[in-house]
Amino acid sequence: MASDIHVTRIDPDDDAAAELVLDLDELVWSASGRVPRVAALRDTPRRAGFVATRDGEPAGIAGSWDVELSVPATQGDASLRPAEGLTWVGVHPDHRRAGVLSALMRHHLRWTREEQGRSIAVLKASEPGIYGRFGYGVASSELMSSFGRGTKFAAPQAVRGLARATTLRTTTASPDQGERWHTLARECGSTGPGHLVRSAEDSRRLLADTPESRGEREPARLLWATRDGRDVGVAYFHRTPTWDAGSAAGKVGVFFLLSVDAGARLALAERLVDLDLMGSTEYWVAPDDVLALWQPSLRSMSVSGVTDNLWVRLVDVPTAVAERGHAVDVDVVVRVRDEILTDQAGTWRWSAGGGVGELSRTDVEPDITLDIGDLGAVWLGGQSLAARAAAGHVTGDPGAIARLDLALRTPIGPVGTIDF
Repeated sequence: MASDIHVTRIDPDDDAAAELVLDLDELVWSASGRVPRVAALRDTPRRAGFVATRDGEPAGIAGSWDVELSVPATQGDASLRPAEGLTWVGVHPDHRRAGVLSALMRHHLRWTREEQGRSIAVLKASEPGIYGRFGYGVASSELMSSFGRGTKFAAPQAVRGLARATTLRTTTASPDQGERWHTLARECGSTGPGHLVRSAEDSRRLLADTPESRGEREPARLLWATRDGRDVGVAYFHRTPTWDAGSAAGKVGVFFLLSVDAGARLALAERLVDLDLMGSTEYWVAPDDVLALWQPSLRSMSVSGVTDNLWVRLVDVPTAVAERGHAVDVDVVVRVRDEILTDQAGTWRWSAGGGVGELSRTDVEPDITLDIGDLGAVWLGGQSLAARAAAGHVTGDPGAIARLDLALRTPIGPVGTIDF
């Protein structure tokens, strides 16, 4: 018998509804209960929390954060565009494999476009095999890297000059620094694709560090970089002291590092690998990160793993194309497959001139056929259409694929993004 599944958005002012979302989340994700209830409720996505019921019972949840995503612009830089950050996706153990997840995902995609008026949804995936079937593509990747104490970065003298002109100050993370963090994050968003900027409200919340969530580590710290009276970078980090055979072997965990230029990034990185009693500094870096390029090879960073970073889903393709810069002029016909938002499936003429793109409906036979997830994968420059064509995902005329590929290419790959 088919189940009766309904998805509703909770009232942000309804405390009981927020409690229900939190209860379901803790059940799905095996929460330890260590974090105080008031702190856990503070982090619950009340702005846009969704509850799925199945045959009248609470069966699943999802949330959505108000975010901005930096997408490629016309001159090789980037511009911020509003997006929805899907989060807190979970299905009650008693209602798995009954269509609850599909109902939540479909609802969020339509809500993002029709009620929020946004062209892009993004997520960070806890499991890699789930979200491709809903039209998401892996838009960026990261490397888990470990830099030993005193690691040297082979930066050119011009970059070192900027680093020497940069002043560093360490503070304890606190909500009253959220606005400062948010302002800097938005400035960094124009430096390259892939930046994800949380709202000012969420930035303040993220900098509230509760003792119960720390384990053996210290309170979270912020390392601010300033130059000529303005912020040019910040690192969010914490230290965990450990000892090995009587020698200090602590670890510095860097949650995120923002910088407006290479000089600020160098200044922050060199401080982070030279903290007393610490033996290593660990954080995720993008393959194109200057920190990686200042090392002899990726092996020099003791890379222990690679992971998908940001997943992108286009929910309004014409708007997304108009909002994204194009590197060269192009004029091709593309057939898009989209099994969920079927009204944007079909054949489109994709043209761009002077860096500005446009889609228009056409009945002409397509030069290229691809899935909506293929567009998500290439949207930030982390993958190429040519590579996806080589894998058989994108099909059509090789010349047309090459032309659209060139139009969507970026000079540098997407940066790493903050978790959400």
